[in-house]
Amino acid sequence: MSDVKQGSTQLQRGVLSVPNGIAMAAAAMAPVLAVVLNAPAAGPSAGAALPLSFLIAFVACLFVGNTVVQFSRRMPSAGSFYTFNTQGLGQAAGFFTGWLFWIGYALLAPGLFCAFGAFFHDYVLLTFHADVSWVIFSLAAMALVLGLSARSIRASVNIDLALLAAEVVIFLILAVVAVTHAGPGNTAAVMLPSSAPDGVSGVGLGVVFGILSFIGFDAAATLGEETRNPRRNVPLAVAGALGFVGTFYVFVMYALVAGYGLNDDTKLAAFLKDANPFVTLAENYTPWLLQPVQIAAIAGLFSCFLAIHNTTVRVMFSMGRDRVLPAALGDVHPSWFSPLKAIVVQTVFTVVVGVAVGSWLGPGATGAYGFTGAIGTVAIVLVYLASNVALLRFFWRSPERRTLTHVVLPVLGVIALLYPLYVVSKPGQSYPYNLVPIVVLVWLLLGIGLFVYYRSTSPAKIAALGSFVAEDALPLEEQPEPLLTARATSLQEPPEEDER
Repeated sequence: MSDVKQGSTQLQRGVLSVPNGIAMAAAAMAPVLAVVLNAPAAGPSAGAALPLSFLIAFVACLFVGNTVVQFSRRMPSAGSFYTFNTQGLGQAAGFFTGWLFWIGYALLAPGLFCAFGAFFHDYVLLTFHADVSWVIFSLAAMALVLGLSARSIRASVNIDLALLAAEVVIFLILAVVAVTHAGPGNTAAVMLPSSAPDGVSGVGLGVVFGILSFIGFDAAATLGEETRNPRRNVPLAVAGALGFVGTFYVFVMYALVAGYGLNDDTKLAAFLKDANPFVTLAENYTPWLLQPVQIAAIAGLFSCFLAIHNTTVRVMFSMGRDRVLPAALGDVHPSWFSPLKAIVVQTVFTVVVGVAVGSWLGPGATGAYGFTGAIGTVAIVLVYLASNVALLRFFWRSPERRTLTHVVLPVLGVIALLYPLYVVSKPGQSYPYNLVPIVVLVWLLLGIGLFVYYRSTSPAKIAALGSFVAEDALPLEEQPEPLLTARATSLQEPPEEDER
């Protein structure tokens, strides 16, 4: 029986498990989509050192993953970083975390909306010679995402899990065959900076695209109020998703480099001109797998779209519950137990922005997907940076502080993220990417105005930011400084839950 009653602002508890959380986070990272789009983008700079770049990115994201794990053990919440940074850095930081985190994820959705339509359009055109507008396919995907997210989070994550398993298996088969038949392409030299055309700097730029591939790993943290035993299972889901996807990235990147023979200058030049090197890899080694590889890319787009949508609406729901966004966004449907109003608002936003930007820049990887993804990435990386500082401060005076997990790793996380943030947002980018830092800055200025308005007219609203945690969070007296401000009813220790 559900704990949710009509008129509640609480999500349905205990309906998700560790595999569900892993599926949500892994789907949000979109491992197949990431290697298909980001490997060619990183290729000119990283070259044959692609596996090294993605390995370094994996390690950097593990530092941020440690922050999510440590906070999730203390305060599982649908707000994720919004809640974490409020408790670690104060209400002002929490407000701007929610402000950036919301727009970061919200803008990823229109790009995925466009990219799905573009990929599906190209597949239908090449396979069936039918030229159907990309908008039709995008709207069909949006309708399915809307129905799934509104009706059942469990169904959503189970579909994510099924699609993820299928697409990953297909690409792993391709990777194994490519490595097996690569011959001289198999070499440990790909793990040396000297394998990159530009040496260490080339590897560093490749790391940027590697980190972009991990955006979304924290999606499982937004399920903190719907997961059984969240203090245990959410950290397991975050760690599991990061470990699984990171290993997948490094292996598949090695297979691409070895199978394509990127240690040969001639083959590297051909790779840099290849619009879809994984399709070429399939044509060369597994022609019988060519259709599944193309379908897997489309499936990966859809599963990522669904996961990003569900993540975004839970951040909106949490901010609506705290009255930072309109209070109606914090309502839960009495029968479906989903934040339906937040879902509808995000759906409308996705369609309007997606159609507009897709028509302006084109729907593909170098158009709407790349532009909205760049804006979202800058906003989310700023949140990741703040979260590492928040963890350091939250545990600084606590008797539970551990030097490695609460000091060293968050400091390394800050250092690891500064360079990719600079590369993505530095001046001199080509149009329209030169607009990315301007858009983020304008959004921050709007946030400052709203924060000042709330602080002068509704100080109680600011004081309550990020206060809601799952009901089986630790009791108030066990929390480290600074003390949580959560409602007393949300901090009572419940009886042990049945894990069956």
